[in-house]
Amino acid sequence: MHYVADLAMVPLTITSSAFEAQVLCARLGADGILTQMRGDMQGPYPLPGLVTVLVEADHADDARQLLLGDQVEAVFEEYPPA
Repeated sequence: MHYVADLAMVPLTITSSAFEAQVLCARLGADGILTQMRGDMQGPYPLPGLVTVLVEADHADDARQLLLGDQVEAVFEEYPPA
């Protein structure tokens, strides 16, 4: 059994808000990729602030591939939806 403290985490990306970081972490977590957030996550109001999303080093390439795939799919989505 691994403990989170034993895992090597590496930066994946920096988001402009805690909400964006949480959505990204949920997306990666749905595919079994362990994530961690660091940065401006606290506060009484949802003000924008930089948040770094980290992933387990062993899965960093998988996480990058998922993000790239999502970006490519977004280019081909219809707007507005039919």
